[in-house]
Amino acid sequence: MKFRSLLIALLITSCIFVPALPSYAAAAPDHNRVVNFTYQAIAPTFIFGKSIGVPEIISMSQVYDTLLFKDNNGVFNPNLADKWSISDDGLEYVFNLRKDVKWQDGVQFTAKDVEFTFSRLAKEPAYSWIYDANIERMETPDDYTIKIFMKKPNALFISQLAAGNGLIMPKHGFDKYGEDYGSAVDKIIGTGAYIVTDWQPNVSITYKAKEDYFMGAPDIKNMVLHRITDTNAAIVAMQTGELDLCLTPINGSAYKTLSGNSNIVMGEFMSARNEAIYMYCKQGMFADVKMRRAVAHAISKEDVLTVGNDGLGKVINYPGDIGDAMTANPNIVPAIQYEYNLDRARELVKEAGFEGASVVVKSYNTDPYAVIGTYLQGVLNDIGLKATVEPMERATFLAQLDNEDLSIFPMGWVGSAYDIEEVLGATLHSNNLGTAGNDSFYINPEMDKLIEQARGTADIQKRKDYYTQVINKFMEDVPYISTFVFQSAIPRNVDLTTTNPKSYRIFDYHWAR
Repeated sequence: MKFRSLLIALLITSCIFVPALPSYAAAAPDHNRVVNFTYQAIAPTFIFGKSIGVPEIISMSQVYDTLLFKDNNGVFNPNLADKWSISDDGLEYVFNLRKDVKWQDGVQFTAKDVEFTFSRLAKEPAYSWIYDANIERMETPDDYTIKIFMKKPNALFISQLAAGNGLIMPKHGFDKYGEDYGSAVDKIIGTGAYIVTDWQPNVSITYKAKEDYFMGAPDIKNMVLHRITDTNAAIVAMQTGELDLCLTPINGSAYKTLSGNSNIVMGEFMSARNEAIYMYCKQGMFADVKMRRAVAHAISKEDVLTVGNDGLGKVINYPGDIGDAMTANPNIVPAIQYEYNLDRARELVKEAGFEGASVVVKSYNTDPYAVIGTYLQGVLNDIGLKATVEPMERATFLAQLDNEDLSIFPMGWVGSAYDIEEVLGATLHSNNLGTAGNDSFYINPEMDKLIEQARGTADIQKRKDYYTQVINKFMEDVPYISTFVFQSAIPRNVDLTTTNPKSYRIFDYHWAR
């Protein structure tokens, strides 16, 4: 434990190089000034669906809209659709669309755009588990009605449409530009509150408000999304006023520093961001459940929370273990537990025949994954393996994940629907291998059946009963180790206010005075 304590101290207190910040003009004391906000990455394309993740949702939800959205209390609200209904058997959805919506080039928004978007997303590997797995067919009886017929009931589907996973793209834009659509500023067409006016890949995206937006003119007129990979740099920029909003959650000492700044307000909520240690289950050393259980016994979740988020969050037993804030969460103590026990972990490694084997821990080169990766390296060495760590850029990491070139790695699943199916179904069902959510490439027909039974009923108690079985099976097979969820703290300039700090849409932010 002395080594572990020293390692944690080093990870938390080590000096981190802060790159030069982007050059910003000084903020003027008026409400027409540019609002600068940041996240660790930005979308590489404006074709929605090419990849799935927070950077894509943040970048594109300023430009595109969903049919409906959830507010901070989890209530569904109209957006592109002003009314909707679901049949009693859960197999037919009818959306009545607004008639006052135009794309930014003046073309009328219609049901054909929705049909086109969902058909396209059904073919995208990152989204097929939502669309192809659920939609049997669609009908557009008129320009402002779309009917969706499901292959089977799925209680999560409506929440997915309301989240950033249901952004609608322009059919006529793809008819005009083909696969070049979304590759440049003049090839992006949205119904959303903002128009892209400048885009520097991997650097920044500049947006201008659409004054005739169907939900009303945005309060914030001009804004720039900056890619800042180093959270420390973002913190400094918040303190100096160069940044107005940081959508990367803040933790630890930075949280204390910014909370004490009279010019900064913290938007706080328990996130659905589930952090975990994933292990590749198809082949190699972690195809052996003994090795996965060994790692489970060797991980101190409290240490991972300390290293990864300076203790700001909640240690969890299973994915989605955040109480009633997560719909259909059974709130159980799993039948199987993995107490911290290095001796037992070492025994399991020996029994599996991998003592002294080499293993590479790969991760994003951004926090919290870089520091958790280093922590994990020490854990694996502690239990008799020869571990090295290899941090890399996000795109490289995701490519290696899809190519099944990873063995063990820290990773998170960021839920936006706050329904436990979004976490358990995405990360454990065999339809979602790779970046679609099942990062461990875990395949178990029994698990698939339980998940399908759970998502196929609208009765909450029945869903909870099924998810109890899913969780206990998850703990038995341990394809990954759930560690903690973030207590999200989103810092913003005191000039800005919002009633929904969970939202990635800047349209939901307003001038406070």
